[in-house]
Amino acid sequence: MNRKESPFFVTILSAVALILVVFNAIRFVTALLKWDLLLSLMPDPGPLYITITGALWALGWLGVYLGIFFAQRWSGTAFFVLSFLYTSYYWLDRLLFQPYTERSNAPFSLILSLLFFVSTTIILALPKSREYFYDEYEVETTPKREL
Repeated sequence: MNRKESPFFVTILSAVALILVVFNAIRFVTALLKWDLLLSLMPDPGPLYITITGALWALGWLGVYLGIFFAQRWSGTAFFVLSFLYTSYYWLDRLLFQPYTERSNAPFSLILSLLFFVSTTIILALPKSREYFYDEYEVETTPKREL
């Protein structure tokens, strides 16, 4: 299979997706290995929640990574949607399931979340990124006129 070479910033997006795959896979495996500890420290929502969300996010980001790697048309949109969902999930999880946690790093987390989402939007709007994700291989439909 002949694969398109990705532009620099698309490579950055694929690296981010791969990092998130690894992070969430580690979260999944760690929750399985430290089940009893998590149950004693955080009975609500518990290790089952951490395990399921870790697995789902790892699989979701793996799909996006593979889509970017193989230059699938849907992968740019999928990255955008998944980054919005992941950022929303982060904040909902933080506010709903960690209500008594000390929040001294909340401004930093907010800035980092906004930077992640804005940079994703900008990268996907760049001409080379749009070409990589949304343009088909150019196939000429009209015959050339010979002189």
